[in-house]
Amino acid sequence: MTASSFRRLVAITGMAGFALSCGARGQSPTAFEVAAIHRNPSGGLNTRISISGGRFTATNASLKTLIRNAYDILSFQLTGGPRWLDTDMYDVAATTGSAEKISPDRLKLLLQNLLADRFRLRVHWETREGPVYALVLDKNGPKFKESSAAQEPGINMRRGRIKGTREPISILASNLGNQLGRIVLDKTGLRGAYDFTVEWDPEPAADSAGPSIFTGLQEQLGLRLESQEGPVEVLVIDSAERASEN
Repeated sequence: MTASSFRRLVAITGMAGFALSCGARGQSPTAFEVAAIHRNPSGGLNTRISISGGRFTATNASLKTLIRNAYDILSFQLTGGPRWLDTDMYDVAATTGSAEKISPDRLKLLLQNLLADRFRLRVHWETREGPVYALVLDKNGPKFKESSAAQEPGINMRRGRIKGTREPISILASNLGNQLGRIVLDKTGLRGAYDFTVEWDPEPAADSAGPSIFTGLQEQLGLRLESQEGPVEVLVIDSAERASEN
């Protein structure tokens, strides 16, 4: 995610009226028609989130995870909140009442409304100066090519590997940010859709067989990460309550 995409988001302090007004104008509602939330006491370690048509489900998800999905942010961009923010786990099943697939932008608004309503979540944005990485081209240029139009886009991640098919480099930058715990800004100037794969040793040491993530990017993709200071958008939790169940 780029800094500009953060700035397109706004703090939500009470969206119910906005949702009703959108519905009155015949636009897509920004609140789920029906939503069920229950505590998950299983103690499981895995969280599953899926979207099927107009239905959103989350299994064993913390409020922190739900907020990150609602505001499309990395973990270190969230601050404040109650102690149980990432320890109380919930199951969520919500539907728009339509078979139409929920778009990513609409999903964010739907989740923001849901969290404001059921968790009484109140937040605001702050811009703070902090360390970032700039993803730039190496001197010899990129070592990957644009995708063919016939390919389906997608991103596949596992520990020590990112593979993108017909994806913009901004998606690579966002996923690198997840790995590094720091905002990564796409400064490559590349604006197409690309196929790329980068692999690295997630725990590099002197005797590692694989490269670090920095060396892997340079050797395999012809890209470099440069450390810089820059603006970091931070979402501050003003208040939140345990969800009302139904």
